[in-house]
Amino acid sequence: MNKAFVDTTIITDALLKERPTSKSAIDALNRFQATKLPVYAIKEFKAGPLKNFSWFHNKLALLGSYTASLEALQRMALTPKRYTTATAIEALMGASVRLKNSNQDSLVQKYGQVANIDKFLCDQYRLTLKAKIIKAWRYRRRITTNVVCPLSCYKEMDPYVRNRLIMLDPTRCKVQTECCLAPELKKRLADLVKLRNVILKQSKSRENERRARALRELIRKPKAPMSEKICRDLGDAYFALFAPQDSVILTTNAKDHKVLAEALGKKAETP
Repeated sequence: MNKAFVDTTIITDALLKERPTSKSAIDALNRFQATKLPVYAIKEFKAGPLKNFSWFHNKLALLGSYTASLEALQRMALTPKRYTTATAIEALMGASVRLKNSNQDSLVQKYGQVANIDKFLCDQYRLTLKAKIIKAWRYRRRITTNVVCPLSCYKEMDPYVRNRLIMLDPTRCKVQTECCLAPELKKRLADLVKLRNVILKQSKSRENERRARALRELIRKPKAPMSEKICRDLGDAYFALFAPQDSVILTTNAKDHKVLAEALGKKAETP
């Protein structure tokens, strides 16, 4: 197979991470003649990793202090929002790589002899993250050979800046009657059952519980309108369902994707 159906984790690594992680993702994409990125992955990318990068950028902008922003990150680490915390730390590490050549001369040149290191770090990290976020979004549709599977109820709007804060709305679909994926999913109840059975055999996690619950709703109530929440909660199951049969699902999350793909006679592989 020389076609890849690209998961959110791959574009996250390629667009937001530093080398060697970004290079590994790009090299993996280059192994295939055709790489297909579903709009569902773009939606997940914006609502997840990009939002988490923006969270730390906006803390820096609001607090005006590098130290205070680190304290906010530490408090976040004590909450269940582990993905926000982990991604914000990755954003911090990536910015550190780019700022490692900054020196005292550049600090004095910009801020004068009474330069404040906390203010300097706050500004430099904020501006570095802002550039990273804007560039990542700009290149989202250029990282693969094709963008496929449009979502008619999702509006793909660019991030914008308001009062120095990066705004990412909308990050969710605007559903009128039901999710635009509903007609196709409701025709494939047998596949939904296969996926749910596989998920129930996996180790318990919040993601698996949400995914199994979403599939259960679709299986038990096929005539009920499908909500945007069910669409979101499908997560990795979406890729198993919509990947073309003659492609492989390219992902960094082999643990979850392989069992789902194999349940439907498909394959998943990592960089």
